[in-house]
Amino acid sequence: MNILITGAKGNIGTYLCSALSETHVIYGLDKNELNIMDKLTTEKTLNELKIDAVIHTAALTNKYTCEYNETLAYCINTIGTLNIAQYCNSLNIPLVYLSTTEVYGDTKSLPYIESDKCMPLNVYSKSKLSAEELIQTICTKYFILRSSNIFGGNDCFVRNIINGKHTAIYLFSNPSICITYIEDLTAVLMKLLATDKYGIYNYTNEGYLSKSALINTIIELGNLNVPLNVTSDKLLSSLIKESNYTCVNNSHIKQCLNIEIPFWKDRLKDYINKIH
Repeated sequence: MNILITGAKGNIGTYLCSALSETHVIYGLDKNELNIMDKLTTEKTLNELKIDAVIHTAALTNKYTCEYNETLAYCINTIGTLNIAQYCNSLNIPLVYLSTTEVYGDTKSLPYIESDKCMPLNVYSKSKLSAEELIQTICTKYFILRSSNIFGGNDCFVRNIINGKHTAIYLFSNPSICITYIEDLTAVLMKLLATDKYGIYNYTNEGYLSKSALINTIIELGNLNVPLNVTSDKLLSSLIKESNYTCVNNSHIKQCLNIEIPFWKDRLKDYINKIH
C-alpha cells in the first residue's frame, strides 16, 4: 500500500513513517513539504504521488498556542484537514484522522463512548472536533481515532521525564485520563485500513488513572529520585479550560476488530524498559 503520512517530523509521524516503511511505500511529508492550509498547493503536491491512503497526523497541538492564536489553530487543525479530506474524497481513498478524547468535553465521570455528545472546552479540542465534522460531511471512507496522551517514539512526555534533569516535577491539574502506546496505536491503524469499517473509534490502552498516578508510575518504573508536587494554579486554569475527565470506553473498536487492548501500565513498563 502507498500511504501518505502528514506531520512526518512530529513524534507520531516520525514513528509511523519508520514502522510502516518496512511493509508499505511511505510518503512522509512535514509542514515544509506540504502546506495543508493551502488547498491548491496541497492538491498539486498530492497529485504528484500515487496514494492508496492518508494518515493525517499534522496538527497544532499546543493548547496554549491554540487558545491565543485561534485563527492559526483553525487554519491548521480544521482548514488543513478539510483540504486533506477533499483530496481523499476526490480519489475515493481512505483517510485516517488522529483526533483527541478531549472533544468530549467535561460532561461525564464515566468513560465516554463514541455516540456521546461532544462539548469541547478549548480552542484546540474545538478545532479538532470541527475537523471531525468536516471529514464526516465530505468523506465516505474515513477512520477517526479519538486517542490521548500518546507515548512512545523518540520525543514523548515519558522519555522527557525519564531523561530530564529534574529536581522536582510540578503538576498544576490532576485530571482522570487514559494513555496510549504508539506501537499499539500503529497496529490498530493498520488493522482498520485493512477493513471497510469506516467511522469514529475511541482508542487508548485499557485502564484509567489520574495524571499524578501516571507521573508517579513513571518515576517509580524509571527509578527516578524526583519528588512530584501537585498543586492548583488559578492563573493557569483561567488561561485555558481543560477537562477533568477524558477517559473512554474502547468496546466499539475491540468488537469491530476482534482485538484485546493491553493495559496501560504493562505498556508503559515495556516502553520504559526499552529506553532506560
